[in-house]
Amino acid sequence: MLCLALTGGIATGKSTFARLFRSLEPLTTFFDCDATVDTLLTTPSVATTINEVLGSNLLDANGALIRSRLREKVFQNPDARKLLEEILHPMVRNLCLQALNSARASNLSPWFLMDVPLLYESGFPIPRDLELVVACGSTTQKTRLMARNGHSSDLADRMLSAQLPIADKMNRADVVLWNGGTPNSLQRQTELFILWLKNFPRP
Repeated sequence: MLCLALTGGIATGKSTFARLFRSLEPLTTFFDCDATVDTLLTTPSVATTINEVLGSNLLDANGALIRSRLREKVFQNPDARKLLEEILHPMVRNLCLQALNSARASNLSPWFLMDVPLLYESGFPIPRDLELVVACGSTTQKTRLMARNGHSSDLADRMLSAQLPIADKMNRADVVLWNGGTPNSLQRQTELFILWLKNFPRP
């Protein structure tokens, strides 16, 4: 089994690539860091810890995190973002490693694909065979982010500045897929990547 670490910038198309890859290779084991974080944020004990560490007023009357308030806080305050990452990142890494070990033990999947938005920023310590970056131009990235999430221009700029520039990620990656064009372009790149990957030396 080959372990593939997928990253890029917010709104560059990582999720689209992952969906295309998994549709073409349905035996792929997939681990989504963002989805894992979403699950953790709905866990009462995690929500309580975040509220205690980052300050009060982040929970609603039912004890659930107010996501919009948390987002504003961490993207306005780098120290708050660091504290949040110190709570969540170890949990995500442990769950990812468990999923990787389980997939290896089952011996059923040819690929383990993990979508890690902060692969380089966080120094994600999970072993992998290849690092993939899905990239697009900065203007396209911001436009997509604002359209997809309804964020203001200012919030979009702060969210993008919290990540490494996409050019830095491209320089560090083993494979770059360019998603600045049409959906058909990314589809074709994914198909060609899989053809190449099937001849990649196994560990």
